Amino acid sequence: MSKGLFKIYVGNLDYKVTEFAVRRLFEPYGDLEDVAMATDKETGKPRGFAIVMMRDHDEAQKAISGVQGRRLMGRPLVVNEAVSKKGRKSDSAPGTTPASTAPRSGSAPQRTGGDARSFGAQPLRAPSRQSSGEGRPSSRNPRRSGGRNPRRSSPR
Repeated sequence: MSKGLFKIYVGNLDYKVTEFAVRRLFEPYGDLEDVAMATDKETGKPRGFAIVMMRDHDEAQKAISGVQGRRLMGRPLVVNEAVSKKGRKSDSAPGTTPASTAPRSGSAPQRTGGDARSFGAQPLRAPSRQSSGEGRPSSRNPRRSGGRNPRRSSPR
């Protein structure tokens, strides 16, 4: 038996599945430490997956193979070892540094806080209004006349 919790991802859950139903599915394979049902942060609605945590890694492997492909509320379950979003296993081996805390080589330094000037952005400037004369076209856009709309203004 290894140290730490073995985390099992249970996916393709119906949104009506409860934590109790997931517990009942995994209890025959060994003692469960915890079951975490994923919910949306803003709405609180279920996201369709859960994480089951077990202490004994051998029991967890048996649970994965035993529950994989079974149906719960008419949907086939996807069951495997939980992997973090970065693509590494959920628990790192003792004595190793997780990838998220390891220094990155060859990458730009992380930016934290500050205003736009600290990031090298140019401050916004209001466009300068240059009077280019009544009948002359604008120096920036030759199609525009100098501040008047020829279709709307009456001829002088």
